[in-house]
Amino acid sequence: MLRRIKTKEEVEKARKKNQFIIGGILVFLLIVSTLGYSLTSGNNDSENTVKQKGITFLRDGGLWKANFGGTTFGFQYLPSELENVSIQGYFGLEQYSNKPLYIVNPNDAIGEILNNLNPYLLRYQEACLEGTPCGGDIPIKNCEENLIIFLEGDETKVYQDRNCVYLEGDSVMGADAFLYKMLIK
Repeated sequence: MLRRIKTKEEVEKARKKNQFIIGGILVFLLIVSTLGYSLTSGNNDSENTVKQKGITFLRDGGLWKANFGGTTFGFQYLPSELENVSIQGYFGLEQYSNKPLYIVNPNDAIGEILNNLNPYLLRYQEACLEGTPCGGDIPIKNCEENLIIFLEGDETKVYQDRNCVYLEGDSVMGADAFLYKMLIK
């Protein structure tokens, strides 16, 4: 089968027609996607905002963020999710303000604590609790210093012995419970 030879005008006319159709489709997709995004993004505010214990929490970047005294703090868990965590002791931000913090057996939860307390700390460093075996060049500290000690356990609990804070069990839940106890009075 032979194809008819087209003139330059016919070829140019067909090219312009195809460009117009493709351009129209792209403009349509741009308008529809922008409209769809604006309609769906406006409805998520109520799903991402929760009020508990008189504090408004906003879900942002995988964390629940809340403002305490002009500073934004981030948490993995809401206070209502930590009701089964046993917590005993007095914890205040002033205990850590402009003082060093020593960490014994650091794990994933230390990031939760340091992200929130770092602006208040003089510095932080890994340490070894006096009377427990340690290796390497880690300084040995006792409960006269501010220590946070991570322990393994089946039950999640937070308790205090002088300036030592023990986080036992699920360390991230314990870290959040510790921070909430410190911030919510």
